[in-house]
Amino acid sequence: MAYEEKTDWLPDDPINEDDVNRWEKGIKDSHTDLAAHKNDMNNPHNTTKAQIGLGNVDDVQQASKIEFNNHDNDSTRHITSTERTNWNAKETTPGAQKKADAAEKNAKAYTDQHRNDTNNPHSVTKDQIGLGKVTNDKQATKSEFDAHNNDQIRHISDSERTKWNGAQLFKITDDNGQGKIYVKETDDFHEIIPKYPGLVHFTSNVAAINGPGTAVRGIWTCNSKGTFGQVIAFDNANKTYRKTVSNGVWSGWEVLETTSGAQAKVDAHAKNTSIHVTQTDKDKWNGSQLTKITNDYGGIAFSVNAGEDMLQAIVNRGRGMGTFYAIGTAVNSPSEASTRGFYQMTSQDADGKGMYGWVYAMDYKNNVFTNYYDGNKVGWQGWNKLDTENAAQMRIEKAVSDAKDYTDSNFSNEKLTVLPIASGIEDARTPGTEYPFGITLMKIYDDNQTGYPLGYGLIKNEKWNNARFTQYFYGNADSRNGKNYLTGTWIRHWWLESGWTPWEKISGFAHANIGTTGIQYLEPATSTKIQFNRKIKDSHNAFDTTNNRFVAPNDGMYLVGAGLYMLNYPAYINLHIKVYLNGNAYKTLHHLRGYFENKDTELKVGLNGNATVPMNKGDYIEIYCYCNYGGSNRRGVDNQDGVFNFFDIQEIGGLNYPTV
Repeated sequence: MAYEEKTDWLPDDPINEDDVNRWEKGIKDSHTDLAAHKNDMNNPHNTTKAQIGLGNVDDVQQASKIEFNNHDNDSTRHITSTERTNWNAKETTPGAQKKADAAEKNAKAYTDQHRNDTNNPHSVTKDQIGLGKVTNDKQATKSEFDAHNNDQIRHISDSERTKWNGAQLFKITDDNGQGKIYVKETDDFHEIIPKYPGLVHFTSNVAAINGPGTAVRGIWTCNSKGTFGQVIAFDNANKTYRKTVSNGVWSGWEVLETTSGAQAKVDAHAKNTSIHVTQTDKDKWNGSQLTKITNDYGGIAFSVNAGEDMLQAIVNRGRGMGTFYAIGTAVNSPSEASTRGFYQMTSQDADGKGMYGWVYAMDYKNNVFTNYYDGNKVGWQGWNKLDTENAAQMRIEKAVSDAKDYTDSNFSNEKLTVLPIASGIEDARTPGTEYPFGITLMKIYDDNQTGYPLGYGLIKNEKWNNARFTQYFYGNADSRNGKNYLTGTWIRHWWLESGWTPWEKISGFAHANIGTTGIQYLEPATSTKIQFNRKIKDSHNAFDTTNNRFVAPNDGMYLVGAGLYMLNYPAYINLHIKVYLNGNAYKTLHHLRGYFENKDTELKVGLNGNATVPMNKGDYIEIYCYCNYGGSNRRGVDNQDGVFNFFDIQEIGGLNYPTV
């Protein structure tokens, strides 16, 4: 009977006697078949010469390697490449001599013929000898050239050239010295001047268009486009006129004043006391208020509109004093109602903004406000609302009356009481009917073990009646001393028919984040506890690195997450990552099983998972990994940081709900 394999083994499958016998029988049959195959020398696989790389070899006797090497090394029977080349190039002695004699004779005859050829046998051109620009014309003789070169009448000297270049190249008058241009009564100054750019002497008719209104003589200077220039003109009454054009725009004619005329006008102006001030006027005005606190008709100096910053507007006006009006929707306004007031700033910064000052404002409801500004420290210190003496006294009396009425109505020994130690209920098992009505506070101390969440803390009782009662427990240890496990808030309820509910934690939940160090190898077909031994975070100091377990500091529901980065190789693999509760497997977080074969020499895998675990105070959890694999390479947890290898615990609920 052929061997039948079993390939669906599970980690907890039992192995019986039939399985072992089947394995032994299969091993024996395999050894028998292998021995028979090894002793079969008659080509049991029908291997051909092509399969072993000899498909081109004929079945004839072959020369041995020694015989081939002896023949190949026989230098007598073989020639070299150099010998073959030299032999092919050799000539006979008589033949070589005959060829040399003929070559010498032919060379001598050709040389003699070429030497006697005077008809430019090489076709040399004028370009080749550097005369490409010379025409085939008759040339002047040296004596003719010297005679022309020395002719000083037909040539100019350097001094003559300099003098002529510095001369006036454009006439500014006619040849008789009179004006070059006459501007007629039908001519327009603005049109005729651009026609004659440069410096020009002119005369004009009294009625010339755009003229000064009288006959004048003068000069103008203008660029070639007529866009920039000036005109100076003189009439027979000894008046001087000026006109300019700039960027194509003409000015009007201006009459230039003489020195004596200007002085007379200045003297007349100086004597006009109706437009000048006296020393008395200056003394009076210098002693007056020099900065306006209102506008000219007595109203406010400025206003602040909706959306504008009232206080920043005051700062921006710099040093001085003034009045203002701000509507209620202005930014930083002291009131929802519109306000009027005044301010003062005593200094200013480099940007001209105020540095120190105050503001006084009153709204139309007769409320008064003040504010102070310190630009070097806090800026504006905030609005203060001022009050009258009578209004303040009325508020004080009302506050006292309201406080008394509120206290009398809401507080009594039955409604809010701090119970003295002697009156406190120390036993947590005491029925709710024994507690006083209202809100009461009491202290738990001396490591109380009667059923409170912690041995020390503060109790608040909120009792409406004997049927319904809520109780809070506050663990208030000093967390700076590492006693977070003694902090938090719990709640329970009293129901007359059923008694106390379990304590449920509502704040101060525990959390921990633990990592690994180094590589941890795992034995095959074995569940191994993972050595999480590196604390990253542990709020309640609840993780013990000596035994790699988390101990619940309180009753509650915990969210557990774990990750492992596994050393692996291409072969069969079976991995389980589980959370153990109090030493027993509780939940599987991840399972990976199968044949992982490829061309790589290493195939790392990650195991990750989460589960909720209910625990009572003192219960503990650990992470185990079952590992089985094929091949000889060891498997294990790789040396990685907390991104890959982690054990996270988060307390998410303060009550370990009972099993239904």
